[in-house]
Amino acid sequence: MTRLVLPTLLLALCGTSVAEAQISVRSQLSHDQVAEPGTTYHGTISVRNDSNVMEEIRIYQTDYSFHFDGSNFFGAPGALARSNARWIDLGLSSTSVPPLQTVSIPYAVHVPDSDTLSGSWWSMIMVEGIPVDSPESRTNADSTKAEFGIRQITRYGIQVATHITGTGSSLLNIMESTLVKNEQGHAQLDVSIVNNGNRLAQPDIWIELYDAMGNPVGKRDGFKNRIYPGTSVKQKIVLGSLPQGEYKALVIMDAGMNEVFGAEYTLAIN
Repeated sequence: MTRLVLPTLLLALCGTSVAEAQISVRSQLSHDQVAEPGTTYHGTISVRNDSNVMEEIRIYQTDYSFHFDGSNFFGAPGALARSNARWIDLGLSSTSVPPLQTVSIPYAVHVPDSDTLSGSWWSMIMVEGIPVDSPESRTNADSTKAEFGIRQITRYGIQVATHITGTGSSLLNIMESTLVKNEQGHAQLDVSIVNNGNRLAQPDIWIELYDAMGNPVGKRDGFKNRIYPGTSVKQKIVLGSLPQGEYKALVIMDAGMNEVFGAEYTLAIN
């Protein structure tokens, strides 16, 4: 899974130097668990201090959604209809990580005992370094000193997804598609995909190209995305340098579990 790191520049009352906590998350950034209603399961997040001084971190929750236009939303925990944030107990809200050491942050997920639960439920656990010159820092020697400066904060987002056993399905639809020429001058098909189902999809996506006579030209691979219910992504699939003419493109989305979706397009390459 692609590492989700959220750098934030804050105009703050702090020292004049730029401070950044040297922490990194060493465990997976997507935690998936198939679970029955009424059960509890546990997980851990491994955080390493890559510096030679003590570092502080804080741990908190948000909801998480995203759309094909590149926008991401980190809302209040429990606000989304399919949020599992309120099911999660964090073992810590903040802690210190010794130099060149790794700590484990535990959490527990208590799945409600309800027969109406179906499909996938998810939220985000955020791990954020606390700069030593921050007012939040317990090691800040002079938190009352006020000077304007820039503080850089790096946040790691860990997706925690619960999939109710034997329930739900994905339903992938193409919202829009556009044939463009990329920066290298090659034909590229941009395809925006939404999951209208109620279970997470991580489809293999590819395009099968045929010329005007129906002869196969080749296969062009997309890339894997996590597409939660109600979220959407944009695939930018490079078709390459093609001779002028008309082509047929079959877009295939294979989400597994016999869930295969597709669409056919006629492309004019000029």
